[in-house]
Amino acid sequence: MRETGPNIVLCGGAHLDRVARSSGVFREGASNPGVSREAIGGASFNAARAFARLGARPCLVSARGGDGVGQLVEAALSIEGVADGSLTWLDRRSASYTAILDETGELRAAIADMEIYDLLSPRAFRRAHLRQMLDRADAIVLDANLPAPTLEALAARADETPIFAIAVSPAKVVRFRACLPVLSALFLSRAEAASLLGDAADAPPTELARRLAHLGLARAVVTDGPRPAAILDRGTVHLQAPPLVEAVRDVTGAGDTLAAVATLEHLAGRDFVSCVRAGMAAASLHIASELPLRALDRCRSLASALPLATPLR
Repeated sequence: MRETGPNIVLCGGAHLDRVARSSGVFREGASNPGVSREAIGGASFNAARAFARLGARPCLVSARGGDGVGQLVEAALSIEGVADGSLTWLDRRSASYTAILDETGELRAAIADMEIYDLLSPRAFRRAHLRQMLDRADAIVLDANLPAPTLEALAARADETPIFAIAVSPAKVVRFRACLPVLSALFLSRAEAASLLGDAADAPPTELARRLAHLGLARAVVTDGPRPAAILDRGTVHLQAPPLVEAVRDVTGAGDTLAAVATLEHLAGRDFVSCVRAGMAAASLHIASELPLRALDRCRSLASALPLATPLR
């Protein structure tokens, strides 16, 4: 890991992911044959891992319990070269996420057992070592596993430090509502954007992006699975098709990878649309393979081969 990369503090989820995928056509309400795996994940962990592999200096602040899962999270951060600023509650259970994927790799259902993250209050971030960590950051990445008051307190640093945000889920993205005008960028899916807006479940991503701009958001990426994403950049909406992925292995963490690469590119001074194109290329590599994330140059090369984003007025 290079010592010259940006210092990025991530605040949010780092927990055990349990992912089960159907081997045949998925049937609701029935027992489906398939395969399962366990790994350390969470929006902030996934993004921190991508940052570390691409030469940045990430530090993750999360919450964990005094159990075996907490020990696994701690070990995974060390292996990935991510500095660990997390808080431990010895008498609590660490968070976990259980996902069910169909035969195509698309998410069909999930359970998030994450009560411990509610302990990451604004007061928790007043600890001296966390204040110092945040003061040294070149950028801060927040995910919506944190309570809304904590997100608002951390977003108040936007005058001094760029703040990027990951939506996490339709149920949790609403926690960012009061923070939107100060965010450097928000990364979210079509379902998460509709939830944030409250009454736009059937709207296309481009319409969702326009409506997010009306709430004061400067930049956002509204993804829609394998379909074109809407990129909001200071009032202008661009439509960008992602790279074609012939064999989808696992979509878990793809959006977090997109967010990490786009954030890193933005900190390097590139225009936001180009940043998102590189992020989408990285996400496609993540979806198609379980191998470690490829080099940033590979992501840029793949992005350059995509049809240019279409600006929409």
